[in-house]
Amino acid sequence: MATAKKKCSLADLDAMDIATAQALSFSARDELLDLILDDSRKCCGKQPARQVGLMCDYFEENVTRLLKVKAIKVQCGGFIPVGADGEVPSLDPKAQFKLVFENIKKALKIAGTSVDRITNLIIFMKNIDYWGQMNDVYKQYIKCSPTRAAIGCQDLNKEYQIEVVSMFAYKVAK
Repeated sequence: MATAKKKCSLADLDAMDIATAQALSFSARDELLDLILDDSRKCCGKQPARQVGLMCDYFEENVTRLLKVKAIKVQCGGFIPVGADGEVPSLDPKAQFKLVFENIKKALKIAGTSVDRITNLIIFMKNIDYWGQMNDVYKQYIKCSPTRAAIGCQDLNKEYQIEVVSMFAYKVAK
């Protein structure tokens, strides 16, 4: 009868030397990365209701843990509300917000990671009055509470209502 493998905890990882940790299977290191990222997201105190679940106050990058699981930082930027044809398919802000987060989701999948591993993003919005609508769409895609800023910027290119100008996520090397 086969026995189930025990999952590694962060305490187990901390007790391992680098070579032992890096010898773990990809799936074990991949599961540990999620634990590392969850543990690294920090809040300075009680969050205002408008912030809970949307962002954390800071991300404490534990380089030793990340090295042990062979984590790679993926830096992205310039996500705009364009379709596959390079055109803006809608001037509706909510449709543009959805398209940008769909574009992010696709790009991260191609990069070998996911929106659940985003640790930081900076969002420019043409009209900050749509912040609430953007947050509604954001919450449908981003569940992991990265550090984040949403900044009003009237001079976005073309008809863009939103641009994610910088984003960091992690993945595990094979």
